[in-house]
Amino acid sequence: MQRTISLEQSPPLGAVLRYFLATPVFALLAGALLLWQGAPALASRWSPSTLALTHLLTLGTLGMAMAGALIQILPVVAGVTLPRARILGPGVHALLAGGTAALAGAFLFTRPWLFQLALLLLLPGFTWLIGALTVALWQMPPPGALPMTATVRLALGSLLVTVCLGALLAGAFAWPASAALLPLMLATDVHALWGVFGWAGLLLVGVSFQVVPMFQVTPLYDKPLPQVLGVTIFLLLVVWTVSAAALRARLAWIDTLASALLLTAYALFALATLRLLARRKRPQADAMTLFWRLAMASMLACAALWAAAAQVAGDGRTMAMGVLMLAGFLYSTINGMLYKIVPFLLWRDLQERAADGQRVPAIKTLIPDQDAQRQFWLHAAALALLVTACWWPALLARPAAAAMCLSAGWLLLNLATALRRACNAVASGPARTAPWPTS
Repeated sequence: MQRTISLEQSPPLGAVLRYFLATPVFALLAGALLLWQGAPALASRWSPSTLALTHLLTLGTLGMAMAGALIQILPVVAGVTLPRARILGPGVHALLAGGTAALAGAFLFTRPWLFQLALLLLLPGFTWLIGALTVALWQMPPPGALPMTATVRLALGSLLVTVCLGALLAGAFAWPASAALLPLMLATDVHALWGVFGWAGLLLVGVSFQVVPMFQVTPLYDKPLPQVLGVTIFLLLVVWTVSAAALRARLAWIDTLASALLLTAYALFALATLRLLARRKRPQADAMTLFWRLAMASMLACAALWAAAAQVAGDGRTMAMGVLMLAGFLYSTINGMLYKIVPFLLWRDLQERAADGQRVPAIKTLIPDQDAQRQFWLHAAALALLVTACWWPALLARPAAAAMCLSAGWLLLNLATALRRACNAVASGPARTAPWPTS
């Protein structure tokens, strides 16, 4: 692993900033949907409102951040070149944003034409993104970036599986009269597995190998972990898929064993990350530290809940595991990283545009850490309410939704304020380049 980065390889600011600003917008939409629908959105994973809410979170909130992070991080950390980065960022963003909105509406209102529209937008968007990232990852990165890029390749393969299965499922709803190629229940389970534990989870693991030591000033992850964890998770996903598709009816224990090993692998990653965060060279925890501690604790809680007997965990167990994985583990890490990535990108762009001798604002002044930490506590409260609402949806679904909306709105406000401060800094002095921001 490496700590050095190639900032000259950065894509244009506008190509990635739109993804990071869209992240809290989709979280806000998800919270608003839960506030509107209330208990039915948390009553069953199969209800229309639950499916709409889930895809606003996975495709919108998480997907936007992950696509933007890859477009930004791969050129800088791995030194690879993305083809046509100036149009890749805006083009993929528009297709994914429009497709996500259409898909959420399709689930909510069960309209076949909305599923068709979602396919029309999402399939080209993901094809473009996967194709560009595949071309970039085909290049040889520096040796220090190999653990990250190897895991990102596996995440990209998982995304391809997820998109193909998602397209099959959406096609079944878009054209109800046509015969389904796979049993819908099985395809849904495998689609969710590869999307959450493959695409999102593996990408988080791979990026963590770089951003935790870099942003948190910690030692590097112990060498065996980056080399084996991604491959192990990917192989376990394959085993689980084969067992689910071919062996579940006869050999259910293989399914259970693969699930246990998969959650154990992620739990080991969470423990390793918590250990690194405890060894930070900066004694006082910043907002990202708090978000990541919460994320790793959520992963451990998810694994513990899976291990608990169904009679003990109750009817809300499955839904709570989903909340802990999506909102706790994945979204918390993204929320924390946004407070490092966005101010840094703005500061870097200001430096490039400043005239000789002109001072630019310090990174910490763009989003003061106390503002970020206040949003963290609201996010933690919203997460606690969401998890508890899985057992008492009628009582807590709407309070959880309100807290979720407030947290997402606060994150959006903090990011927008940083953007405004950067714009004011550009306007206050002569610049040596074109007006900011650029696309």
